[in-house]
Amino acid sequence: MSLEVDVKTTHWSWGARLLLLLVVFMAGLLIWQVMQPWLKRPLQQIILHTDIPASQRVALQAQLNLRLSDSFFGADLQDIRQSVEDHAWVNDAKVSRVWPNRLMVEAHKQIFIARWQDGGFINHEGELVLVNPSLVPGADHLPLFTGPQGSAWFMSQLYRQMSWLVGRDDLIIDQLSMAHRGAVELLLKNGIVLVLGRKQMLPRLQRLMKVYHSHFLTQEARIERIDGRYPHGVSVAWKTTT
Repeated sequence: MSLEVDVKTTHWSWGARLLLLLVVFMAGLLIWQVMQPWLKRPLQQIILHTDIPASQRVALQAQLNLRLSDSFFGADLQDIRQSVEDHAWVNDAKVSRVWPNRLMVEAHKQIFIARWQDGGFINHEGELVLVNPSLVPGADHLPLFTGPQGSAWFMSQLYRQMSWLVGRDDLIIDQLSMAHRGAVELLLKNGIVLVLGRKQMLPRLQRLMKVYHSHFLTQEARIERIDGRYPHGVSVAWKTTT
């Protein structure tokens, strides 16, 4: 008798499960149908937060507004982010959804560390960026890089390390030059040229700055050029007096 009761109970349990699954499925289908108008609705607004120049911000906002026909969930955030980062003034960007029908775009401005010889600027990642110089605050005060095509990244790394070495004596690099064969020269803000050659540039500069600090610190107004290519010292060219 007990066996018969158990069998009936088991059949009822499976039936209850199937019924529950059916109810859940129908509820999900109903919710999906109710949400369809929301899911397919176009975006109402794309909010842009950025510190790029005003004229470029207007142009970028206009570019983003072309995406307003996208739906909230259908918008490809990765594609939008890439299109924003393709803008010359933007270094990196972040795109996120804001319920119920907006997108938030955060775009960070390029940080320029130098001017490039043929136009454009070098950013903090060593990339050559072509932008309007009139829109770069203090562009004339940035150091000038001159070098072979494709050397921008390497020169930016040299500049960081060399700036630190000369900066210990309150000196500032005004121009960093690299010849086609790799020879490097520095022009400092005080007018002194430092010749480093194409090998062991950083050790040579380090040795040169030690000699400068110990022997020439108070004579910079008389110095025209210091050549650091010697293995155990430097040579100095003095300014001619008339």
